Amino acid sequence: MSNYLVRTMKEIQTEELIIKTAKHIFFFKGNFQATTQDIADAAGVNRALIHYYFRTREQLMEAVLKAGMLKMNERIFNITQLNVSFREKIKHFITAIIDEARETPYLENFVVHEFNRLDLSCVPYPNKEYIQETFSGFINQILDEMKNGSIPEIDPIHFIINMVALCVYPISTRPLIQRTFMIDDAAYNIFIEEQKEIIYKLIFRE
Repeated sequence: MSNYLVRTMKEIQTEELIIKTAKHIFFFKGNFQATTQDIADAAGVNRALIHYYFRTREQLMEAVLKAGMLKMNERIFNITQLNVSFREKIKHFITAIIDEARETPYLENFVVHEFNRLDLSCVPYPNKEYIQETFSGFINQILDEMKNGSIPEIDPIHFIINMVALCVYPISTRPLIQRTFMIDDAAYNIFIEEQKEIIYKLIFRE
């Protein structure tokens, strides 16, 4: 293998390591103010390498934001396309959103934070066709369930947003919940597992 190809592979691996480390710091730890030096230290690389690949902290943040958007979009798309009953889809939706939110508890907060701060022209957003493919079938299922009386008759967008909020909020506010109600990590983990069933019952008014 030529030196050029070896060098290219190493460069790709290093760039991926930097982005992976940044995602861990921002999405899991919630340290939105982390510097390039913080990221370099955590990745075990020289800070100059970060500036070599991304030139500025802003370019790195844009790359991480794109990765975050992609993760969120893929997560929703994979769930809405499941070929199962509506109740099974909702159960899978709740479980997947909560489990993935526990892996990246500050993902949504990071995306909102960066949306308010960056020039969004640099961030590829889902186009109309993608939105249609992701939500049209799911929204039709929601409307059918409303007609059948199994869930309240509200705007399907409100239904989706509130369901996601019920899943994500207890994860993103974990420190506040634990401090307010004086529960330790073990009790919190039990609480979150209980939330899956409680949210399901709330949706179907059981």
